[in-house]
Amino acid sequence: MDQDETTAQLSLFGLEPEPEPEAPRRSPEPARIPEQRAAEVPLCPSCHREGSPPEQHARDIAQQWLEITAAGQIAVRRFCAACQPHFGLEFLACELCGLDLFLIGELAHEVASDRLPTVLLTWLAAEGWSPHPVLTCPSHAR
Repeated sequence: MDQDETTAQLSLFGLEPEPEPEAPRRSPEPARIPEQRAAEVPLCPSCHREGSPPEQHARDIAQQWLEITAAGQIAVRRFCAACQPHFGLEFLACELCGLDLFLIGELAHEVASDRLPTVLLTWLAAEGWSPHPVLTCPSHAR
C-alpha cells in the first residue's frame, strides 16, 4: 500500500495520518585542521646526527669544508657543529660578500703558508669562483 491509499483509508475513520518522524539533525562536522608536520631535519653527512635547532643545523651542514684527498683531488666535506674540525683550519672568503670556504688538513696548511695549490685554483674555477683581481664567489665572479 502506498502513502496515498493509507491517507485515504485513515480519513474514512476520521483519523489523520501520523506525521513521519523527522530525521535526527546532525550537527555539522567540525572543520578538519590539516596536520602540520615538522620540517625534515637533515642528518649530518659526517656523523649522521640530527642537530638542534634545525635551522642552525641546516646552515652548519651547508657549509663547504675543502680538503685534499690522498689522490691529490679536492674533496668537499660537510660537518655539523658537533663533529666539525676545530684545529688546523683556514678560510677563503669572497671579498665582496664574505661567502666563505673552510679549508682543512694539508690544504689549510698550504693556504696558511700563502700558497694556493693548483688543484685548489682548478677547483675554484670549476665552481665559478674567480681568484683575480680578488677572490670572488660565483655570484660576484662575473
